[in-house]
Amino acid sequence: MDIKIIGAGPGGLITGLRLIEAGFEPTLYEKNEEIVSTLCAEGLSADTLARVPFGPWERYAKHTFEHATFIFPSGQKAYISKRCHTMDRTSWFRAMAREFEKRGGTIVLGEEITPEKLKGMKYDILVDASGPLSWIARQVVGNTMRIKPGVQYRMKIDYDYDGMEFFLDKRYSDEYSWIFMKGEGANVGLLGRLADLERFIKDKNLDGEILKKEGYSIPFFGTRMQKGNILLMGDAAGMTNPLTKGGMACCVFAAEILAECAREGKISEYEQRLKAHPVLAPEYMDALDYFQSMTNQQLDRFGSMINGMELSRLPARMKALFLFAAMRNFRKMRRLMKAMHYAKDYSW
Repeated sequence: MDIKIIGAGPGGLITGLRLIEAGFEPTLYEKNEEIVSTLCAEGLSADTLARVPFGPWERYAKHTFEHATFIFPSGQKAYISKRCHTMDRTSWFRAMAREFEKRGGTIVLGEEITPEKLKGMKYDILVDASGPLSWIARQVVGNTMRIKPGVQYRMKIDYDYDGMEFFLDKRYSDEYSWIFMKGEGANVGLLGRLADLERFIKDKNLDGEILKKEGYSIPFFGTRMQKGNILLMGDAAGMTNPLTKGGMACCVFAAEILAECAREGKISEYEQRLKAHPVLAPEYMDALDYFQSMTNQQLDRFGSMINGMELSRLPARMKALFLFAAMRNFRKMRRLMKAMHYAKDYSW
């Protein structure tokens, strides 16, 4: 079977490795002359890394944490105990590319697939993993999606961190900001504007050298992932998790589904199976709208209830108190809690 993949980012590389495991020899096209990572906070759980069809990966993990910390506006903290890492994605992706070729795949660098080139291409399956600006996703498949801007500084700072830190403070972002230590530096960013990131850095007294400034469009709520034998993967599909805005884990699960469909000769079921998976759970729509609408006062109210607690082991009584505290938004809070459960297992 002739399978071609466009894009040597995480979606393309992981899909390619999964297809090789399933007995195929795909060809991967990358428009750049070298493989590089786009903006990403680079945080991944050990659970997700264990599902990536490449290893050992430990040498590409620049920082290891035993938990993630969610910090509310007034400073209350709640935790999720889960081993996670900040990755050096560019070197990791290049290692995956070498492994892809070693196992029998072919990579063509410096090859941009234009509409004219696509017309002349022959394939049994075409996987588009070329990112959120994919013209194939928009013009050929008819996919639409929401877009959220993300901005990040790679900084060299002296910082007393408490795990992988997520800041839930609406003064800077209507979703969250982050500080992920990475070796001797840190990835400091947020979902929102550059001016808000500058304010966040100033207010947190993050004095240090700025090594790199980055910005990226983060897609989510993709509507279509397939048209015939043309399949969308990763950011081209808009399959980033709506709550966490993490896309890597979504690629891992989607690649498993795609390879399974190809192996079974049921590629027509790719989108159907993907949309039935918790990685694209329908609860995310209401959950995100509700979370974005929350004020700092509301967040602090919930933060005071769970300060110092482990989120993955909240007792039933505490969950009931959360729902009661939401009052008029009982249904949305219930869906937010369910979406958060899915996000913990399938998006990080």
